[in-house]
Amino acid sequence: MQYCGIDVANKASAVCISDQRGKIVLERECPTFGGLETILQGRAPMRCVVEASPLAETIVGMAERLGHQVVIIEPRRAKGVICSKKKTDRLDARNLCKMARTEWYTAVHRKSARARLTRTALQARRGMVETARQENSRIRGLLRSHGLVVGKVSAGNFACRVRDLTADKPELAALLEPLLRIHEMLRAEIRKAGRALVSSAKADSTCQLLMTTPGVGPMVAAAFVATIDDPHRFGRRRDVPAYLGLAPRIHQSGEVEFRGRITKEGDHLLRWHLVEAATVLMTRTKKSSRLKRWGLELARKKGMGKARVAVARKLAMVLHRLWVTGEEFAAA
Repeated sequence: MQYCGIDVANKASAVCISDQRGKIVLERECPTFGGLETILQGRAPMRCVVEASPLAETIVGMAERLGHQVVIIEPRRAKGVICSKKKTDRLDARNLCKMARTEWYTAVHRKSARARLTRTALQARRGMVETARQENSRIRGLLRSHGLVVGKVSAGNFACRVRDLTADKPELAALLEPLLRIHEMLRAEIRKAGRALVSSAKADSTCQLLMTTPGVGPMVAAAFVATIDDPHRFGRRRDVPAYLGLAPRIHQSGEVEFRGRITKEGDHLLRWHLVEAATVLMTRTKKSSRLKRWGLELARKKGMGKARVAVARKLAMVLHRLWVTGEEFAAA
């Protein structure tokens, strides 16, 4: 059997193929689209290793159609294995090939097509939200330079407020009108994307189950299902917050052990949703629960910031348990 390491890039990728003894059979750089397929087709089944990236799933699908076994590994852990001060695409492909031969790697979970589609919808909506916020800030800044202050106003009334302020300044109003139209269009598309995600979440039985938890709405449930994808890949509940970067950093040496801030190494999208859900749970939900009482007590002792993160960590474990057991949330 032969082994292959592929360092994938947008335009050109580096490929290294070796035999069972580690002797390099082929080492080449080729165009990512078209060139890789030419190299891989017609060869006996190989074990290939690719680092996780936006293009990884496309490359994996192509290689698997050609009969090869492909493993996607986490780039951060690959750097931990490959300790070298010299870095080139050719060396990266060679090291990935060695990892394929020795099986010294940690494979990442490959999400289902449905999960990838839902995550794309969530990320697209969040991108529009961030762009709308930037446009809001830009318009406010431009108005301030003319001595006009918008003040506190809801997103829906923002455009009307700006038009009222510039009613007696036609030249300024004409300059800001294109930005206002962009802002209004973004708000409309955000609402449209939100309705589609809510409708999809309400039609999904797993999302409905997770939404029995206080503070967890359709967006949080959809993000959790799309990111975790398969709850049984986690042997312990505590592995879920660690996967999401909600676990604290630990430095332990001898008798000294220090716990710091959360690692933030996991999925940013779901981590943000869980922190927002924790905030809603503690500040807006009226129904009492053991989790809410615990969070409020922690907020009194440690502050709201730390309490939000701690409750988000607990929520990740609670949602995982509900998904695995099929039980609804019980407010004790």
